[in-house]
Amino acid sequence: MCQAPVGKVLEVRGDRLVVDVKGKRRELRSRLPGIGVGDYVSFSLDIAIDRIEKEEAEAVLEGMK
Repeated sequence: MCQAPVGKVLEVRGDRLVVDVKGKRRELRSRLPGIGVGDYVSFSLDIAIDRIEKEEAEAVLEGMK
């Protein structure tokens, strides 16, 4: 099974998100409704694909180490 990378939203700029991915900033495109600073998103090819719960995000991030 393939796991999409996860990032924590630092900024929302219209249809763009700035996320923290393992200590690095990355800009993603997003059409997800209601995404805010502090949310976690999974992404693929610089496109946010889903909001995920904090506990799930932390488990994925731990696995990415």
